[in-house]
Amino acid sequence: MGSWGITMRESDYGLDLLGTVAASQLKQVDFSIFNTAEAIELLRQDILEEIKRANRGCPPEKLGYYINANFPRDFAHAALLIAECLADYYRTGELTVTEYIGKNCDPVDHHIKEVTVTKDDLQLLLGELRKAQDPKHEIYQSWFKEETRQAWLKHIQSVQRTLEEASQRKPSISNQLKNAVKRVSTWASCPIGRTPPTVGTLLPGLSCCAALRGNASPP
Repeated sequence: MGSWGITMRESDYGLDLLGTVAASQLKQVDFSIFNTAEAIELLRQDILEEIKRANRGCPPEKLGYYINANFPRDFAHAALLIAECLADYYRTGELTVTEYIGKNCDPVDHHIKEVTVTKDDLQLLLGELRKAQDPKHEIYQSWFKEETRQAWLKHIQSVQRTLEEASQRKPSISNQLKNAVKRVSTWASCPIGRTPPTVGTLLPGLSCCAALRGNASPP
């Protein structure tokens, strides 16, 4: 994997993954919002499909072997990339994503001001961040120089702290209401006969399983 720094956003693979998110998700909403759960699932499926394409024609048992051997590593890279994106957002109040346009791949920066992320999303990403710091982990072992590995560890631990702090925040009432409006709109567009949402469903922030809307500072 080519890279010019220690972060996933400074690697060829990281840029490819972020390019997939930009093309399949962010462009659809004019780079107005970054939906973490959708990005995770998009990259999960993209990685699986890439492994299947690379091993087209393999017997099912061999394909299963290749998936088991390669998916955990590739998904760890994807999780670290998304974690870096969230950390950038929480620190600065925006997520900058560069889109490369035209034959000359002219760079255009998009400044995303809104991020949707749940506690489950954060726990998944934090789990991958912690696992990557295990000396037996493939990403940990991928650094040739110890000084580079230590710089990367410092970076990963900083991302981890930022996400841990975010996971402790409670969503503001205004963000709970925004979520409720969106849930009502979704429910209203569903087939007749569907059970209407309850107050607890509309305002999950009033219960223990609140969704976190991205805020750069505690609400």
